[in-house]
Amino acid sequence: MTGRIFGRAHDPAPPVAVRAEGSTIWDADGRAYLDAAGGAIVVGVGHGRRSIADVMAAQAARLSYAHGSAFTTERTEAYAAAIGPHLPMDDPRLYPVSGGSEAIETALKMARAYHLARGEKDRWIVIGRWSSYHGNTLGALDLSGRRSLRRPYEGWLGRFRHVSAAYPYRAGLPGSNALGDAEELAAELDRAIVAAEPGTVAAFVAEPIVGATLAAAVPPDGYWPAIAEVCRRHGVLLIADEVMTGFGRTGRWFGVDHWGVRPDILA
Repeated sequence: MTGRIFGRAHDPAPPVAVRAEGSTIWDADGRAYLDAAGGAIVVGVGHGRRSIADVMAAQAARLSYAHGSAFTTERTEAYAAAIGPHLPMDDPRLYPVSGGSEAIETALKMARAYHLARGEKDRWIVIGRWSSYHGNTLGALDLSGRRSLRRPYEGWLGRFRHVSAAYPYRAGLPGSNALGDAEELAAELDRAIVAAEPGTVAAFVAEPIVGATLAAAVPPDGYWPAIAEVCRRHGVLLIADEVMTGFGRTGRWFGVDHWGVRPDILA
């Protein structure tokens, strides 16, 4: 098929998807594909769910959009009330966005706004991890530690800092930027915070289980509680990127639930 879509794949051209049901997608030639990943990890309940499509259609017919600076809506309030009890937070508040990259960038802005409201205007430094993925918008890409994605845009990046990946499988290998011991990883984060000027680090951001870059890499035992303690001690906000691990994908409502950690912000 030719057209005016600037696609991600060009040679060969991608097949044309025409319909989907459950975990199967069919192309224009009738060929079936097993969608084992739920698209970009976004179709967890399967394709073609009539019950969901009916609700979406009814809402679009009744009220398709209301600007958040002027209105709330019944559906938004109902959603927040339903999901709130499952969040690993005390008295949580929700800020709906459109996707993962936007969620991460909003979390960063919230962290900055929090410190400004407390009179800590010098807290702007954000620390992420190597071998992480937080999105493809510019801020989320800068936070990400995936070198192949960063390389073409290095001239635009460099605002954020990075510590080692929590990846025992590759720990210590040349070029891996990975460590495998929870205490060692926590000590490294502590040193990175101390190395910055006092009161300048705003947040530490990490995926509970790395998904897109390291393919379901579980951190060593004790990692998340140790990291949380370092952040609390230095007044640094802990941001959990649950875009891939949230809503039951790891067997718990959220990835951090496996370690009993309560982040300050959850994306």
